[in-house]
Amino acid sequence: MSVITKDTSVAEVLELCPSARRIFDARGLRGCGGARGPAESLEFFATVHEADLDNLLRDLNAELKDPAKEEPVFREGLADYIYRRFFKAGVAVVLSIGGLWGAINLLQLALGGTFLQTHLMAAIHAHAHAMIFGWMGLFVMGFAYQSFPRFKSTVLWRPGLANLTLYLMVFGILARVAAEMLGRGTLALTLASASAAAEIAAVVLFVTILVKTARQSVEPPVHYEKFIFAAYFWFLVQAVLDPILFFAKATAGSEAQLLYRVALIDPPLRDIQLLGFGALIIAGVSQRFIPHVYGLGRPARDLHKPIFCLINFSLLLDIFSYLALRITGRAVFAYTLEAAYVLMFLWAVLLVKQLGIFTVPRQRDRTFKFVRAAYVWLLLAAAMLPFYLPYGALTGQGFAHDFMAAYHHAYTVGFVSFMIVGVAARVVPILAAVDASRLGKLNVVFTLLLLGCAGRVVLQVTADWAPRVAFPLVGLTGFLEVTALAWWGVELWRLMERSKTERPRLFPPPPRPDLVTIAR
Repeated sequence: MSVITKDTSVAEVLELCPSARRIFDARGLRGCGGARGPAESLEFFATVHEADLDNLLRDLNAELKDPAKEEPVFREGLADYIYRRFFKAGVAVVLSIGGLWGAINLLQLALGGTFLQTHLMAAIHAHAHAMIFGWMGLFVMGFAYQSFPRFKSTVLWRPGLANLTLYLMVFGILARVAAEMLGRGTLALTLASASAAAEIAAVVLFVTILVKTARQSVEPPVHYEKFIFAAYFWFLVQAVLDPILFFAKATAGSEAQLLYRVALIDPPLRDIQLLGFGALIIAGVSQRFIPHVYGLGRPARDLHKPIFCLINFSLLLDIFSYLALRITGRAVFAYTLEAAYVLMFLWAVLLVKQLGIFTVPRQRDRTFKFVRAAYVWLLLAAAMLPFYLPYGALTGQGFAHDFMAAYHHAYTVGFVSFMIVGVAARVVPILAAVDASRLGKLNVVFTLLLLGCAGRVVLQVTADWAPRVAFPLVGLTGFLEVTALAWWGVELWRLMERSKTERPRLFPPPPRPDLVTIAR
C-alpha cells in the first residue's frame, strides 16, 4: 500500500509526516495524544470529531507527498493537561471523603440495625456533598475543559481561570465537610459560608469559560449542546441551594425541626443535582460521545427534543409536587408527583432508544460494558420511581426512606458512577497515546462494582422486610464498590502520570510493513 488509509493511526501519520498535525488540529486534535498523537485509526478519529473521512484522507495523502517545510511543533500547555488535575482530584475524593467514607457510614448504619440514625446525618451529608461536587462535579469539569473545545474545533478560553476553578472546588468541598462535622457554631457557619462562596464562584467561572469557548468557535450549535448548557444551569442552581440545607440544619431549634427541614429541602435538592445536573450532562455528552466512539446505530427518529423537554419538565413537576405535598398534605399533589415519576421513566426509555445502547457496537472496547450497564441501571432506577408512593402506602411509611435510598444508589452508583468509570477509562488512553487494546479488560472492576451496587439496592429494600438478613450483608457492599473504584483509579492515575513523562515508551506500536514502504 502506497497511501494512508482509514486504518492508519494518527500516531503513525504524525511519525511519517509531522506537518500533518495542522490538518488534524483543524479538525479538533489539538493536543490529544501529546506529541505522538493518539493510537486510534483515522476512521475512528474522523468519526469522533465528525470530520469527513474521504476529505481527511485526501488532505493527509497530499501532505505526505508534499509536506510543508515548516513543521508545527507541539508544546503541551495547561489546556492540554488540565483534565488530569481534575480527574486526579476526583479519584482522590472518591477514595477518601467520598466513596470510602460512604462505605464506612453504611457499615455503621448496618451495625446499628437501622438506616435512620440521626447522629450519622452530618457524616452522610458530608459524604453526599463530596460525591456531588468532588466526584461527579470534578469529572464533569475536567472532561468539559478537555473535550468541549476540541468538539467545537477551537481552544479553551482562559485556561488559567479554568485551573482556578479546581482550587476553588477543592477548597469548597473540604470547607463544607469540616462545617458538616462541626454542625453548629460560628466556625461551622463561617466555613459553610466560605465553602458556598468558593463553589458558586467555581461554577460561575466554569460556565463562563465554556460559554466564551463556544463563542470562539465557527462551528454552529448542535442539538446536544442544549442538554449540556441546561445541565450547567442546574449545576449553578444546586450550588446556590446546597448551602441552604446546611444553614437550615445548623439553625434548627430542635430535633423535630431538624428532621422536618431536612425532609423538606434534601429530596428536591438531590433531584436537582442528580436529575437536573447529572441526567442532562450525561444525556448531552452521551449523544455526542457514545454513538461515535462505539459505533452504535443511529435511531430511526431523532428523539432529542422530547427527551430534553421531559427531563426538565418532569424535574420541575417533581420539585413542585413534592414541596406542595409536604407543606399542604393534599392528596392531589401525590398524583402530580406520581405523574412526574412516570415521565422520568419515559425519558429514560427514550434516551436509551436514542442512543441505541442495545445495538451491536461496531467499535469493540473494554469500556462499553460499563456504558451499557450504566443505562441498564438508569432504566432500573427510573422504573423504581413510580413504585415509590405505592410502596410507602403499602408499608405504612408514607415516604419510604429505605426505598428512596435504594433508588438513589441505583442512580448514583449504577448510572452516574458506571458512566464516569467507563468514559474516563475510554478517554484517558486516547489522550495518553496508549493503545487501549493492550490494557486490562477491567473485568474485576466491573464485577465488583456491579455486585456492590446490586447488593446495596436489593438489601436496602429487603431491610424493610427482613432486617436480620439485610443488615449483616449490606455493610459489605460499599467496600466492594470502593475496591472496584480503587482498582480503576490506580490504573487511570498511572496512565495520566506516564502519559506526561514516558509517553514515547508506553506501548510503542509495532512497525507496519505498509508504512515502511511509504517511508521509503
